[in-house]
Amino acid sequence: MTDGSDKHSGKPINPGRRSLTKFEIGGIVVLSALVHFGLWWLYKHSPIQHPKPMKLQQGPPPIQVTLTKPQPVEKVPVIDTHAVMPPKKKKPKPKPKPKPRPKPQPKPEPKPKPQPKPEPKPEPKSQPKPDPKPEPKPAPKPSPSSNKITPAVSGLQSLGNPPPHYPSRALRRHEEGNVKLKILVEPNGTAGSVTVIKSSGYSDLDNAAVETVKKWRFKPAKRGNTPIRGYALQTISFNIPD
Repeated sequence: MTDGSDKHSGKPINPGRRSLTKFEIGGIVVLSALVHFGLWWLYKHSPIQHPKPMKLQQGPPPIQVTLTKPQPVEKVPVIDTHAVMPPKKKKPKPKPKPKPRPKPQPKPEPKPKPQPKPEPKPEPKSQPKPDPKPEPKPAPKPSPSSNKITPAVSGLQSLGNPPPHYPSRALRRHEEGNVKLKILVEPNGTAGSVTVIKSSGYSDLDNAAVETVKKWRFKPAKRGNTPIRGYALQTISFNIPD
């Protein structure tokens, strides 16, 4: 027999209440989880109904306001019967017209006095005329022959000038040709400058012609009878003798 108390703790045991086992507690937890899962599944798969939009009531129609300019009210003059009337103005009397003045009579014009006759002026004495001066004679015009220009003249035999010396090297090489020269002739008949205007094709022949013509004498150019500087042309021929 027991005395109704726990041996270990010494607390009294309630005979009408039974403690839950581990299996019962596990079953309660599983059942609670199933209930929550089912509620979650229904929430996710249930269709969502959107609320219908509310119809807005149409407002009252717009009011149109028209502004008009007020017409001016004509003022009616008010006649005061007790007012004192101003005295009437009297018409002015017309002024008498002035009498016309008598026209002045014209004065008699004085007669012109007779003018004395002018005395005749004495005639001037005639002076003797001077003798006319003799007109100067015009200066004699220079004759056209006095200004005529005669060109300078060059020549070999006609002026007694010596012929050019044939260069020995040109002979050995059998060089031949003609050299055309332009000579500036001084007033004293000597050559101022000699220029080759057409070469023979060989420098030895050209140089020999220039050196020879520089020693020649020429007839200078003239203006009338006065010697002047002028140009002359001369051709020197180099031919190998047979």
